[in-house]
Amino acid sequence: MSARKNSILSCLMLALCAGSLGMLSSCQRDEEAAKRGLGFEQFKPVYNRYIQGWLEQQRADLEQAMATTQKELAGMEDPGAMKSREDALAELQSEIEVIDFRLSLGDYFADKNPEDLPEDLVWEDGMDEPEIGDPRALKGGVFRTWIPQFPATVRPFGKESNNSFRGYLYDELEIGLVGMHPLTGKIIPGVAKRWAVSEDKRTVYYELDADARYNDGIKVRARDFQIAAYLRVSDHVTAPYAKQYYREQYAQIAVYSENLLSVTLREGKPLTPLFASMGPANPEFYDEYGADYEDRYQWRVPRHTGAYYVKDVDVNKGVSVKLTRAKDWWAKDKKYYRYRFNPDHIVYTVIRDENKAFELFRAGQLEAFFLTLPQYWYEKSEIPQVFDGYIERYKFYTQYPRVPRGIYMNVSRPKLDDRDVRLGLQHALNWRKVIDVMFRGDFSRLEGFSQGYGEYTNSTIKARPYSVTKAREYFNEAGYTEEGSDGILRKPSGEKLSVVLSFGNSPAASKLCNLLKEEAKKAGVDLVLDGQENTVFYKTVMKKEHDMAFWGWGSQPPFPAYHQFFYSKNAFDEKGKPKPQTNNINSYANPQMDVYAMAVRNAKTLEEIRQNAWAAQQLVHDEGFFSPGYSTDYVRLGTWRWVCWPETEDTPFNVPVVREPFESYVLWIDPQRKEETEKAMRSGKVFSEVYRVIDVFKDGIPQQQKGEGSE
Repeated sequence: MSARKNSILSCLMLALCAGSLGMLSSCQRDEEAAKRGLGFEQFKPVYNRYIQGWLEQQRADLEQAMATTQKELAGMEDPGAMKSREDALAELQSEIEVIDFRLSLGDYFADKNPEDLPEDLVWEDGMDEPEIGDPRALKGGVFRTWIPQFPATVRPFGKESNNSFRGYLYDELEIGLVGMHPLTGKIIPGVAKRWAVSEDKRTVYYELDADARYNDGIKVRARDFQIAAYLRVSDHVTAPYAKQYYREQYAQIAVYSENLLSVTLREGKPLTPLFASMGPANPEFYDEYGADYEDRYQWRVPRHTGAYYVKDVDVNKGVSVKLTRAKDWWAKDKKYYRYRFNPDHIVYTVIRDENKAFELFRAGQLEAFFLTLPQYWYEKSEIPQVFDGYIERYKFYTQYPRVPRGIYMNVSRPKLDDRDVRLGLQHALNWRKVIDVMFRGDFSRLEGFSQGYGEYTNSTIKARPYSVTKAREYFNEAGYTEEGSDGILRKPSGEKLSVVLSFGNSPAASKLCNLLKEEAKKAGVDLVLDGQENTVFYKTVMKKEHDMAFWGWGSQPPFPAYHQFFYSKNAFDEKGKPKPQTNNINSYANPQMDVYAMAVRNAKTLEEIRQNAWAAQQLVHDEGFFSPGYSTDYVRLGTWRWVCWPETEDTPFNVPVVREPFESYVLWIDPQRKEETEKAMRSGKVFSEVYRVIDVFKDGIPQQQKGEGSE
């Protein structure tokens, strides 16, 4: 064992001498050593030195940039140009101060003593907020639901892990250091029972709950948070966004004792305890971590801090994944968690045909089904199971940021690198007809990229309307001035105005894209439809191999995010090629957007976030690479009557800040009602039809319930 460790350490040190973290994977290691063992203790000093060197180089580059800018300023007379250079100097100086602060901290992965804690810390525990869920909730039963495709992996990080299924396994389940109360917006405890914020709001000190465990019973320790960072920044994984985020946003992760740690951000910001919060990693699970991690752990779900775990045998590749509730879960009696995560099992079955899924639902083989689409809410809900009260229907208004669902244009592709073409397409895509025909006018037009964030949404932005005249004007400006016999515009050279539109090949998406194609043709553009199996489509987009994609990103409160979607470094690699496996699927790179994205990310005040978020949204609108589609401020769903929902003052049916009702895990299965229902169906007994509209949060969260937040 010691020889193996020494071998790894020697190789890592050689990599460091090469001057780049990226060189860590290029070392000629012993193969067996590379494939086995966590290796954190060997990695830690190497990474600490790498971060120090990287910061020193950053500082040197900034000083050089300042010197160049000062020389430029000295030769200027124009007041406008001088003001621009002076602003640039101020930005450079501010960044140098951040670098100096980080260098003053010492090691990125730091080991300290309890005596090193500041003496004047003010500790908070967040225990004054309302309960989440209903005390009547019962534990037990099975909640059966469906997914349209099987995930490419069940790993929490690494290649292809950024898929839609990860929310069901991790994002909605794992308990981090702290969380945010979905009603009041205040910070609540997670695996940390209390926390304290430094005077400069850069560092948060966390004391772990002594009861905190992974769902295999292993105790959560402060060191595990360092390990969680290590796993994501190591060269053993393909995780460009995570690597960048941990390197640039986290200034230090320090361990003081088994139950005490601190996380320092590069700059203070509102809600620092939330933004500094992270989840731990179970070191025993990653004992085989190494160069073959992505293959070795492809179908293994780690035991984490959440209520549910997944046995290896319950990952039925291509078919289903079953989650099992940990009966001795550490948080089962904790406030904010005790009335949630109620079913014993949650089963996700792959059903590629939505209509088939509905038929299984009406047959009682699935507990719930989203009825938001008009065809399900109207005609398909006109069934005996609904009339007889066996299936209950709900319309629930939420206060969650709207999914930016629409057409994403890859500006690195021919034609789409022309702003006039993009603006022409904005007017050629008839979303109003989609809403009127497909959604019967029930849905609303999405106005922009960051809708539903309250004061952080730029309310002045309005989506461009469908207009054949305006579309053709822009296309003509781009050189497409001649119309062929097929109605498609061409350049004098003969080049057709033809763009590929890729999408996940469901019946609804196919119908929607065909409708957009028909309407776009009237404006002289040929949309070539490329319907792909969902897994293939996801890979296509992540590789940036699409022209345009019908897509909808996940969104989450409290603030909009732009760095991961639009930052230049997430668009192209060092060779100038579109960078795969990042969320910048537009391949958009603009220094001005970088300024706004970083300003939102590093803002010290809520007003800074608002101003820069508005500016970023305006730039997205002006550049025209995202065509906003449609949205709703509610969900419509049906559940069998044995699926029960809360009915309390603070949780009327569900919490307000929720994307869809299931992700809050406040529902429960009532075995008595299930037996009663099944017996009634056999005997012909009926119940009253249930249709409820829960509009408590339609116009926002009532002020008497909403907290003022914290900074």
